Amino acid sequence: MTAPGGPALNGLRVVDLSSGIAGAYCTKLFVDAGADVVTVEPPGGHPLRARGATGALFGFLHTGKRSVTAGPGEPVLSASAAPLMAAADVVVVDATPPDRTAASLADTRPDLIVVSLSPFGLAGPWSERVASDLTLQALCSSIAGRGERNGSPVTAGGELIEWASGTAAAVATLVALRRRDRTGLGELIDLAALEVAITIFNGFRAVSGQLVPAGPPPYQVVEVPSIEPAQDGWIGFATLSADQFANFAAMIDRPEWAEDPEISRIDVRIDRAAEIRRDIAAWTTHHTVEDIMDRAAARRVPAAPLGDGATTPRLAHLVERGAFVTHPGAAYVQPRVPYRLGRTPQPPLRLPPQRGSDDAGALAATWGSRPSPDRPAADRNALESADADLPLQGIRVFDLTSFWAGPYASQILGFFGAEVLKVESIQRPDGTRMATSYGIRGDQAWERAPLFQAVNTGKRAVTLDLGDPRGQELGRRLLAQCDVLVENYSPRVVERFGLLDDDRPDLITLRMPAWGLTGPWRDRPGFAQTMEQAAGLASVTGFPDGPPLIPRGPCDPIGALHGAFAVLAAIRDRDQTGLGQLVEVPLVETALNVAAEQFVEYGATGTLLGRHGNAHPGAGPHGVYRTTGEAWVAIAVMDDDQWTRLCDVVGRAEWRHDPSLATGAGRVAARERLDLGMAQWCAARSTDEVVEALWPIGVPAAPLVAPHEVVSLPQTESRGFFETVTHPVIGPLRLPAFPARLASRTLPYHRGHAPLLGQDNRALLGGWLGLDDDELAALSDDGVIGTRPL
Repeated sequence: MTAPGGPALNGLRVVDLSSGIAGAYCTKLFVDAGADVVTVEPPGGHPLRARGATGALFGFLHTGKRSVTAGPGEPVLSASAAPLMAAADVVVVDATPPDRTAASLADTRPDLIVVSLSPFGLAGPWSERVASDLTLQALCSSIAGRGERNGSPVTAGGELIEWASGTAAAVATLVALRRRDRTGLGELIDLAALEVAITIFNGFRAVSGQLVPAGPPPYQVVEVPSIEPAQDGWIGFATLSADQFANFAAMIDRPEWAEDPEISRIDVRIDRAAEIRRDIAAWTTHHTVEDIMDRAAARRVPAAPLGDGATTPRLAHLVERGAFVTHPGAAYVQPRVPYRLGRTPQPPLRLPPQRGSDDAGALAATWGSRPSPDRPAADRNALESADADLPLQGIRVFDLTSFWAGPYASQILGFFGAEVLKVESIQRPDGTRMATSYGIRGDQAWERAPLFQAVNTGKRAVTLDLGDPRGQELGRRLLAQCDVLVENYSPRVVERFGLLDDDRPDLITLRMPAWGLTGPWRDRPGFAQTMEQAAGLASVTGFPDGPPLIPRGPCDPIGALHGAFAVLAAIRDRDQTGLGQLVEVPLVETALNVAAEQFVEYGATGTLLGRHGNAHPGAGPHGVYRTTGEAWVAIAVMDDDQWTRLCDVVGRAEWRHDPSLATGAGRVAARERLDLGMAQWCAARSTDEVVEALWPIGVPAAPLVAPHEVVSLPQTESRGFFETVTHPVIGPLRLPAFPARLASRTLPYHRGHAPLLGQDNRALLGGWLGLDDDELAALSDDGVIGTRPL
């Protein structure tokens, strides 16, 4: 073991050959944890340098990195970068279609970790096709699930698929790094943005369609309540449980709603949205945002002000926490690193690099050469049996989490071999067992909720009333046999259980409170929706002339990915030092990081990013159009070559030869005219006809897929992204796996069904702790343990 003191990824050498947000954010996460990252730029500079008036997003994503430039006419994967790659631990690529040459590096360097980022992955019938954020959102069902029931569906703003892809790639890289530390073998990581999109926008809605006997639920919705008008702005709410809605109803002087068997149901409120939101507005518009926030906090109603690039950095809670820091070398602020490691230091902020400011040969010389691995390249595909040594095998996780972000973070650890012990109580089971938008019915309804099924697979489960001293004592004894504690409640909840008093020096504790462990909002409840509202993601979602809309949940799985990354960094540090630590990953700060462009662009230029509906501020045609049969299709023309090919296919020679349309800016200026023409062309064709005409010529196009249809997409079928798990109450379910394929792995990610409530009470309390039948029966009689919710 090495002495403590350095950053978690100190000594890790990374070559970043990517050109987009995903690769840049992946490697930013490495820099933040102490890695040495070199960006290889084309002769004209990294594409993100030209984004915005000052390249502020490039500066945020490349703070602390170094830069070398490929020679004139050379591809980024070029001879000038070869010395660096020979000495690197990790290489990140994102060419579209996927760069097979880069992927082949994994064969020639058996100790190298190669991360391939692409829209659809390295294999499958769509692997060579182009895509955009718009068309990926269409394919994953994001667009079809957002908007007024009878209005136009709308995309989520903020390019969240890119940010989430970078985070998922970083998680997979740390998993591969732990395997390499043990075996000397590298890895080929094949991440598909479509699978990331499904994970963050549709992971459990695809399950819902399998669980509702009457057929798939309505999917184009705006939650009620959600973002509502206040006297002086907008205020956002999230009422996911019956208790939260009852408290909300009392707050707005409509207590009778809580007793109404119809309005108290989420799905009914969505159906009656116009009527109910009118009544909500009658109250909210007579109160200020600050007043409503105070009233909501008093009643434990999750609420947040609507933030944007200008206002979010000024929120008093975030100011007090120091959630924003000054960008090095500039006067504007950016979100700080989205996690805090209690013992392992994080490197200081450093300036982003000037283009080509470093010499590849000189850098490679300082890195030196990597020793050859002990095993031959053929051993790369070694993990094939049920007894395989998965990278996190031997790690035990005490999972004290609920809803989505916390359970998914621990599930990710389980995907890679950790043994996860889920702790609930019959008094308060995981909230997702009891709260669902889809009116699940049937015997043991608490075992049928789609979100619970999606993010708790492979876990063992006990019930303990941690409000009872006997439950607390048993919890402490179970925790003593675990390596990692994960919790995502508001701080006051967990701190009264006594579990945080465990002072073992090797214990890693991941805490994921919504608003963080400090600050005036510390003990307020929060969910993905409130994070999307406060962090500004709702302010860039919706139509320009309409209200802001929430992206509908992606901040939960994005927060989980960040939590998993931070824990994996802490595990790597513990492997080297023997020491654990407290890891804080506030949900709000992960949301701030993926919304960073709003803050740095406003700070650098005064430009406030806003809502564009389905349009793109710099490209066109770019939108969602009706086709025959009342269906929809998404089309995104992102460059001049795609524009020329589109004109030929739609038979618009006058467009092609119009000089005012020759550039993206010109097409944006003519948006209404082009959208009208595209709408007419699409209206005469089926969605399949439109897609089959455009995809083969390299123009991104996609049908608007419903949640239940995602399971059977040809690409997800080919890659086996949905894995079948058989649940003892529900039967077979197809569940989304982790959105990256590791070449060394042939095992499924889901190693068992989501646990029944308290299913392992006897095995764990009896087997691990030695309680006999009489003791277990007494605990059950007193409600300290059990298998049915109260």
